Amino acid sequence: MQIQAYRNTAAPYQQPATTAATSTASATPASASTVTLSNAAKQLPQVDPIPQPHGPDLGKVKAGVEQYAHIQATKMKYQVASDMVNIAMGTNDGISAPTVYYLSHNDSARAATVGQMANQQQVNTLQAYVDASESIRTC
Repeated sequence: MQIQAYRNTAAPYQQPATTAATSTASATPASASTVTLSNAAKQLPQVDPIPQPHGPDLGKVKAGVEQYAHIQATKMKYQVASDMVNIAMGTNDGISAPTVYYLSHNDSARAATVGQMANQQQVNTLQAYVDASESIRTC
């Protein structure tokens, strides 16, 4: 069997059929206007098609994403509220990123937080003074 290069000089779809496919089922010569199919070619439509994978149900994906976003938003709100309570009680060791974002976009909350932290600093300073003066008295 030899492979030859394809050399078609005619316009597409306008070249007349000059050769026909060979047939193993028929021994009659094929003319230029007929096409003969082999037995294997005739059995191709009877083969089960390959099942195609199904895409995900986008409605369920969208609902899951919305639920996840709602849960994350709730967690952020809880973190902000927790940090604000810790600031008000004077038990904070720092604030989280959601609280920083909240305070950077809310002027009144930022002013209240700064005021509360200043008050807490004064309380801590006075408590340190009291503790130091009590130790001096006991000597």
